[in-house]
Amino acid sequence: MSILRLRGVTHIYNGKNVLNIPEFSIEKGEIHGVVGPNGSGKSTLLSVMSLLLTPTQGDVYFEGRRVRYDTQSLRAIQRSMTMVLQTPYLFDTSVDKNVAYGLRSRGTTRGVCHAKVREALERVGLNGFEKRRARELSGGESQLVALARALVLDPVVLFLDEPTANVDARHVHRFEGIISQINKERGTTVVMTTHNLSQAYRLTESVSSLFDGSLVASTMYNLFSGRTLDTENGPCFDTGAGRIWIVPMDQRVEATHVSIDPENIIASTKPFASSARNQFGGVVTEIIDRGGRILLKVRSQETFSVQITDHSLREMRLTVGSQVYLTFKASSVKLL
Repeated sequence: MSILRLRGVTHIYNGKNVLNIPEFSIEKGEIHGVVGPNGSGKSTLLSVMSLLLTPTQGDVYFEGRRVRYDTQSLRAIQRSMTMVLQTPYLFDTSVDKNVAYGLRSRGTTRGVCHAKVREALERVGLNGFEKRRARELSGGESQLVALARALVLDPVVLFLDEPTANVDARHVHRFEGIISQINKERGTTVVMTTHNLSQAYRLTESVSSLFDGSLVASTMYNLFSGRTLDTENGPCFDTGAGRIWIVPMDQRVEATHVSIDPENIIASTKPFASSARNQFGGVVTEIIDRGGRILLKVRSQETFSVQITDHSLREMRLTVGSQVYLTFKASSVKLL
């Protein structure tokens, strides 16, 4: 059963169509990831789904009923939802008062409020932080306070907008664990945006890709932004961190993004003898097992995703920190 559904939704901002969603739905009780580059429309889509933004055109359905955008109808549905932002706003007061804010706004009694706040802080691993000043916390701790403030309201749908983009690895692991636990124990539907594909596939049950405000058929890996250049050595795509060689075109194409299929990139422990123009050295930063297929994250000029077999992983004896070489043809680079 779909808990959220969008039909024919568009949104125009400053004369530009920033969202164009013919059909999109979120199943009840799932964790759904929305991935895409910065500026692809992820935050706008989340704002429309959470009813914080009225679309220019189209309909939003919640639990099978079309949403009406009058104050009373919106307020009733929005009580079932809450959102955690990439950079949450915390009041300049204690942690417990920040977490209790939503409950007090709803008229919750002091005793119930105190118990719920204590439970929420315990759940996110911040018990004992009640009287700490919220604005004196680290970035990771601040994000956990924001998560506790959302969870204390027992939302039916929890929206997360790039929730771990500015959080250190230790707190990312804790944050992800809490989300998985809440989903399993409470059946909370979670919709999260992220530009981190490995996080999306690690944490969510289904993933949608957004590009220039539209949903695309398949997830685009190795999606880099930049500009095309003509050089004396041929055309390339300059990401700002490095250059990726592309196939010469009959006419100049002003692409702003490129993508490269992870299956089209060869990983080797030694430089690979090939006529392929794109050859980079790098270091393995993450190894993700996807049921017999392995997704490597390799930090080079950019961070590349590379798909290999479980057999290749064992044969090359790759671990996090291993030095590898990446090779792919110019024809494997898709201009967008």
